[in-house]
Amino acid sequence: MLVPRFTQDRCLILTNADVESLLACAMAAEQQTMTTGDPSCLLPTWWGTTDEEFDLLISAIDPAVMQQASMYALSIDPQNALYPPENESVNDQDLGQLQTRLLTEAAYLALSMGLKRVVWPIRIGDDHPDRIGAIGNAIDRAMLVGRTVSLDATPDTAPEVRIDTPFVDFTTEQVTELARDMTLPIEICWWNSPNHAPIAEQHRARWAAIDRRSATQLEPKPGTQAPA
Repeated sequence: MLVPRFTQDRCLILTNADVESLLACAMAAEQQTMTTGDPSCLLPTWWGTTDEEFDLLISAIDPAVMQQASMYALSIDPQNALYPPENESVNDQDLGQLQTRLLTEAAYLALSMGLKRVVWPIRIGDDHPDRIGAIGNAIDRAMLVGRTVSLDATPDTAPEVRIDTPFVDFTTEQVTELARDMTLPIEICWWNSPNHAPIAEQHRARWAAIDRRSATQLEPKPGTQAPA
């Protein structure tokens, strides 16, 4: 099983409450058991395309992020959530600019919090028409934004900030295997909320089709509930 490298430092985790974000939470919690410092912090973020259903999406993401933070004893910063502006439609052509803007804001926030790491759990899907190119672009974007923002470090901030993309090149099969191994409670992902938006149903169907078992049949942790 492929296991991603994950920072041992306290970090700022960008989360859209999907499976990859849940993996980042679980790995940060594991690292946290080895230290005595403050927990890593979750920052609700959406780095994908948007449409007229985006408000419904946020109404499902926010409670799911709260549940992730509670389950893994992580802090959360909902006041600085990085969502695209209301009434701003983001298509594939606009996506790069959106991601650069969000990563820049996240990196400056991490710097001001004294954190040297931002975890961006982006993953390029198996069916992307230019998967290798998209993976390279995501890695380059994260590296360059981190380096650029680090130029503005001061004695009152972290000395630098780095943006990690631990799952960017994982396949769906690899993510699923890792989720099973870590017994992730994926029933608390945003698309398992009572949200009946078509995009949520598409995500549920996609995970259910991975190996003919519903995604919610991945063994949950005791006492978990789907977000209300």
